[in-house]
Amino acid sequence: MKRGVWLGLLLLMSAALYIRLHYVLEAKYPPLEWDQLEYTKTAIQLLEKGIFAYRDTVPNSLVTPGFPLLLAAVFSLTGYEQLEPALMVVRILNCFVSLGAILFLFLIGKRLFNPITGLIASAFAAVYPSYVWSTSLILTEVPFLTVFTALLYMQVRIIQDNKWRDHLWMGALLGLCVLIRPNVLPLAVIPYMFLWVRTKKIDAAYGLLAAASFACTMIPWWIRNWMTFHSFIFIANGEAGNPFLGGTDPYFRGTIDWDHIDSHHQFAEGLRRIKTGLAQEPLLWMKWMTIGKLLVFFKTMWVGPYPFSVPAWYANALTQLHTFLIAAGSLTMIIFSFRKPSIQYLTVAFLIFLGVHMVFIPVDRYVYGMLPFLMLGSAYLITQVITLLHSAWTTSLLQRRGI
Repeated sequence: MKRGVWLGLLLLMSAALYIRLHYVLEAKYPPLEWDQLEYTKTAIQLLEKGIFAYRDTVPNSLVTPGFPLLLAAVFSLTGYEQLEPALMVVRILNCFVSLGAILFLFLIGKRLFNPITGLIASAFAAVYPSYVWSTSLILTEVPFLTVFTALLYMQVRIIQDNKWRDHLWMGALLGLCVLIRPNVLPLAVIPYMFLWVRTKKIDAAYGLLAAASFACTMIPWWIRNWMTFHSFIFIANGEAGNPFLGGTDPYFRGTIDWDHIDSHHQFAEGLRRIKTGLAQEPLLWMKWMTIGKLLVFFKTMWVGPYPFSVPAWYANALTQLHTFLIAAGSLTMIIFSFRKPSIQYLTVAFLIFLGVHMVFIPVDRYVYGMLPFLMLGSAYLITQVITLLHSAWTTSLLQRRGI
């Protein structure tokens, strides 16, 4: 059984790699724009001038440096005079890096539930269209997802085993996640919440070990910011204001006059709009900030042109898969959270991660990091249904035999 499971995982990851490489190598790529262009410019500027600046030519800390540094490392090896071949190396690298998320999803499912649940969750990740399409993009999603699922795996190990090395690894992985996409930071408290509930105490030494490991990962970024700006900048400074302000336009009615917004005070303007909105139209704003954003998040998939590169029946099946994952994953969390600690972990982590994104503009791209929880929940529901059906069939067979 054990050998068969690992063989199944190997075949699954091989299929996932083939799907990704086939798409990346066959796709047509338009000129870079928006974030893809800005990340690329940041990496090249860093190599040529030694300046880390996002959307500017003077140093700033608008974004954390993880992904631009990765791009710069690739460009330094491949060269970038001919940019498209260098970008293709990044895309191919994404195909291999993305396999890490599939592996860690299996390991999480195996630890929380059983190997079959882990395999099913991995299968979802292998074919889910956002996870395939994202490998073709010069964006943070692919490296983030692999490091993020590794972080979740370490959190599960802490909750179950509580060994010092798992705290050490969690701190380092948390730092790497933050350096790529900072929105993961609130999840750091989750394993300690569960340890407290279970034992009514937390070993401070282990918590300090995780914090020290996190700090060691972050300290080059902190030193750079201190030496450049003469102030302590914990994560980044400024970039979150735009999506936060964008999230204060209920149902995208176009009520934000972007031409007259001070780019340095977008966060403050967003707070002002929320306060005014709740005072003047409380029902509209409360609905938008809760169920309204929630429905927008999960209504569609972030897939770009990928569905047009596959047969129509397969694209339709992927759409049905998305609907199933949202429904089954949510249902699992609702039904089993009250009596199964493993589901409680998924539910708490999912709700915290969702809560962070509910503050910002609701776009389907942000669901990318929430899907592992839904995939694991859906996989668990499938295994439970199979177990119930097998039990019912066995009972019926024994009854017919008079046993």
